[in-house]
Amino acid sequence: MNKIFPQGDANDNAAGAKALPGGAGDMPQSLPSFLVAHCGDPSSWIYSDQKCDGANNCGDCSDELSPVTACPPCGPGWWRCPSTVFGYCGCIPRSLCRDLVQHCSDWSDEYSCPGP
Repeated sequence: MNKIFPQGDANDNAAGAKALPGGAGDMPQSLPSFLVAHCGDPSSWIYSDQKCDGANNCGDCSDELSPVTACPPCGPGWWRCPSTVFGYCGCIPRSLCRDLVQHCSDWSDEYSCPGP
């Protein structure tokens, strides 16, 4: 799972420190705003291309679910369900369907999903 980057307090970034991928720190001021996205927790952020990618990048699914973001429906390789797998939010890869392991809280991955 990708890391999230906590946003620092405006007062504790006097030197303009940047967050390093995989680490924690302030939101980088040198990046254009369209390259970063806030999570449900306003002190955390991710890179914009991590929104709507099916993975729980923010840790609270806010990068995949409204009201923080509006994502298109699951793509053809995904199954929409109330996911129980922490790594995914609202959609799981179809490769997890019919594998005799519950990944959706309603069991639809085992009984309704047509599989990969």
